[in-house]
Amino acid sequence: MILALSVFVLTYVLISIRRFKKFRIERPAAALLGAALMVLFAVVTPQEAINAIRTHIDTIILLLGMMLLVVILEFCGFFDIISLYIVKHAKSPFGFLAMLMAVTGTLSALILNDSVVLLFTPILVKSCRLIKTNPVPYLIAEAFAANIGSVATPIGNPQNAYIAIKSGISFTEFTIRLLPVAIVCLFIGIIVTWFVFRKDFIANTDLVIKRLKFLNVHWHVYREEIIEQNKDGYKNSINNLKNSTSLYLAIAILVSVFIGFLFVQEMFIVAIIGGCVALFFVPLLGKVKTRFVLKNIDWGILLFFAGLFVVLAGVEKANVFSWFDKEYLQTTTSLSLVSAILSNLISNVPAVMLIASISSYQLSQQLWLVLAASSTLAGNATILGAAANIIVAEAGSVMGVEIGFWKFMKAGIIVTMLTLIASILMLSLI
Repeated sequence: MILALSVFVLTYVLISIRRFKKFRIERPAAALLGAALMVLFAVVTPQEAINAIRTHIDTIILLLGMMLLVVILEFCGFFDIISLYIVKHAKSPFGFLAMLMAVTGTLSALILNDSVVLLFTPILVKSCRLIKTNPVPYLIAEAFAANIGSVATPIGNPQNAYIAIKSGISFTEFTIRLLPVAIVCLFIGIIVTWFVFRKDFIANTDLVIKRLKFLNVHWHVYREEIIEQNKDGYKNSINNLKNSTSLYLAIAILVSVFIGFLFVQEMFIVAIIGGCVALFFVPLLGKVKTRFVLKNIDWGILLFFAGLFVVLAGVEKANVFSWFDKEYLQTTTSLSLVSAILSNLISNVPAVMLIASISSYQLSQQLWLVLAASSTLAGNATILGAAANIIVAEAGSVMGVEIGFWKFMKAGIIVTMLTLIASILMLSLI
């Protein structure tokens, strides 16, 4: 038990701090180190480690299938089309904010939110520079919307995928229960973000509106700007828009996958079939190349899950949390509180997996849904609360835009508190 607890604490500390002096610690590396130590210290046998991964292989396959679809959509220019639409139709700073959060939230419900912000952040920074406005508040708004929107479906984020598969809740039931929560919370997020950063949004309002009107008519200027900054022809490649057949096929496959989710309980089978079909046929019709798709898959998150599965298998085998009163997690409020605190200490994916390992056999369908909503919404409190936040901050930093920890938290705490209250009330009453 002492060995298992020591490895568990070390793993989760490394996942949480991410940086130690000059050394950067990646979450997949921390999880895999923990898994290796569990085997090395004989807390679990090699066969038990393999079985731990095999038991949850459906979660990894589901994530892989959706990642294949996301990367193919990226190379087909899907996200560039969305950005063009926002810039072309936004009429004011508030309109730009509302459309940005609505679109980001919607996309995050349909495909993994981490992928959405990874692909969308560079485009958003370019958009803000084109309309002469400060990108920081909009980047924070993007992170809020990605987390909130991802609440709606089992494929919105990795922890939802894990919860849906582990609990056996169908795609339809999950979405029916949590889509209204996501819509209400997204509305709250838009209003709070506007009021907290209203001085930033209304600065140079006349110039911003003028630029938006100009781009509404001459949107090709924006298109050329993207082409100029992405000459490699693959990363965020709007050049591929010239071959719309591949894009239409990718979208058709994505729609077919969603239809499959409605009728097939095993979501991972539908997702991986869709991803494999897209990987084979889309490159035949356009400039997308299979090796570029595979190269851009986020293999790290899959290894991260695999490592955590082994670590938590060791924790369960050693009965590390046998002292914990599992009855405390049997109410909506207490479970929301615990998941919210843990999500901001160790990020929401490892928090959900930890809570699930402690009380998975005692959580009702209602409580599984509460865990999905609260862990995701709580991620908006700080930059470290969710992987999507960190991705936005780091992608913005690469483009010369720094998001301050306290500036994010100034709005994040309010958004988190209000959306958590809303989700608890809605899940309790509906």
